[in-house]
Amino acid sequence: MPTHLKTLETHARKALEPALNGQLSPAERISLYKRFLKIEQHRIYLRHKAGAGGLEIARARAGLIDTVVGSIYQAALNNRGGSELPMAVVAIGGYGRGTLNPRSDVDILFLLPRASSKLPKAQQELLQEVLYLLWDVGFKVGHACRSITECIQEAANDQLNKTALIDARLVAGDSALFTDFEKRFATDCLDKKKDEFFELRRQDLRSRHKKYSYTVFLQEPNVKESCGGLRDYQNILWVSRVKRGTSDPQSLVDDRLLTATAHKEIEEAYDFLHRVRNELHYHTRKGTDQLTLQLQGVVATSFRYPQRGILRRTEEFMRDYYRHTRNIYQHTTSLMEIFEIEQERKADTSLTSFLTFRKKNREEFDGFVARDGRIYPENNDIFKDDPNRLMRLFQHLQVRGLRLSPPMRKLVKAHWEDIDRPFRYSKANRQTFQAILERKGDVARALRRMHRVGVLGRYLPEFGALDCLVQHEFFHRYTADEHTLRCIEELDKLVGETNPSRAIYSRLFHQIEDAYGLYLAVILHDTGRAENVREHIDGSAMLAARLCNRLQIHGERRSLIMYLVDNHLTFWRTATTRNLEDPEV
Repeated sequence: MPTHLKTLETHARKALEPALNGQLSPAERISLYKRFLKIEQHRIYLRHKAGAGGLEIARARAGLIDTVVGSIYQAALNNRGGSELPMAVVAIGGYGRGTLNPRSDVDILFLLPRASSKLPKAQQELLQEVLYLLWDVGFKVGHACRSITECIQEAANDQLNKTALIDARLVAGDSALFTDFEKRFATDCLDKKKDEFFELRRQDLRSRHKKYSYTVFLQEPNVKESCGGLRDYQNILWVSRVKRGTSDPQSLVDDRLLTATAHKEIEEAYDFLHRVRNELHYHTRKGTDQLTLQLQGVVATSFRYPQRGILRRTEEFMRDYYRHTRNIYQHTTSLMEIFEIEQERKADTSLTSFLTFRKKNREEFDGFVARDGRIYPENNDIFKDDPNRLMRLFQHLQVRGLRLSPPMRKLVKAHWEDIDRPFRYSKANRQTFQAILERKGDVARALRRMHRVGVLGRYLPEFGALDCLVQHEFFHRYTADEHTLRCIEELDKLVGETNPSRAIYSRLFHQIEDAYGLYLAVILHDTGRAENVREHIDGSAMLAARLCNRLQIHGERRSLIMYLVDNHLTFWRTATTRNLEDPEV
């Protein structure tokens, strides 16, 4: 048992004894529990302010709630003679996971031996006494009263109820009844309709990610629901429980679905997000999950970021936030893709597929294998045999319209050290990268995939310095790297533009002969923001000149790049403050 639970147990045994012995009036009992909660919650708060981890605090609060709920239940039983009744108090949802942030709801299931409509009067009165006391003490309790059969029926009819029950955990009462529930729930719910449950979780993931623009780099993210938030982590555990029979992330490492490094990254990120959410709840005194600009400064200061100015503290905190949420976002989406591939292959080996002789689309080229729209390595030595394949990989993705498979992403990350000085100065890689940027309308997709697996920032360190760099300006909604990639996406859209109001821009883009120079200028335009210079344009120009030297860019192309980088703020001011339809402009 953790030390804090032993201490809590000792405090509770002494402080709550009068309530258990029936020595108090109802008002005195309420007052006793409130006083106990106030003292213990303050102890938890002091640990938080001292820098305790997010999960440590969330688990401590769940442990405190367990103690109080268990005591209230036992006190109610003692008031009726102390004999056990066939009933169990079960924590579900976040409370069931054993992680409760300061203002999170307490969700409880009262598990009954028979249908709730046929409950004996003694058990009805016990339920009412426990619930009323929980409310009087100040808990915001969400509750349900159901038999095992009713729980199974609800889970079968509603996958969301099924998800809530996955995290069920016994708090007090009849352990044999709860064990029966666990067995039946596993047999009748978890082992059935696995594909349907996976599809529900996948659709939930997609709808949430769409709502939050498929990016972690929002200016005011939601700690729980945004891309890379707490829900993404929890979602993968639910899927793992149904698909693999366990919610332990370590099992994903054991099954080689997740690397040890990736496991460490998402566990650290999950703890960090809980710490952020704890601070939001403590500061606002309500269940706040939106990390607003104002609250970002509050959290950064509370976490003792060392930068002197509030702006710099906030930027450094948010850079950490984005890196952590990106880790959760990327690793969990990769795991969902792995489960999706497993499901597809299972369907392909079914009797129906066998009888119809469905032919798989497969192509081998340059050490790679294309299958079902994804690219796989022919073997794990392809980059050892030819490091330049790391660059050609993204050209193949672009030309053939493929996606990176999870094994390919892992292999690329394992070869980051190959992207060294000789790799950056290689003529072959330079030519391949140029070819990628010359495909008008299809550049952003290739660059995003390079950026996701850490190749773009290593090949172009000037851009790599922008990674998760926060820009606190009203016209920048995203981090510097995300802002740059979205600019390139807007440029790409001009190729197939159908909006009449943008026809002139589409025509001008098609007329541009040097797409390579234009795309490079866009990549470079904000790189100076990572430099310690007064005006970021000066830094961008310096870095652009350095990159042109390395990529052997001379003459008109170099002049074009330098001109665009030097004047990009002038272009912005002109576009936003002048009438572009005025001939004099």
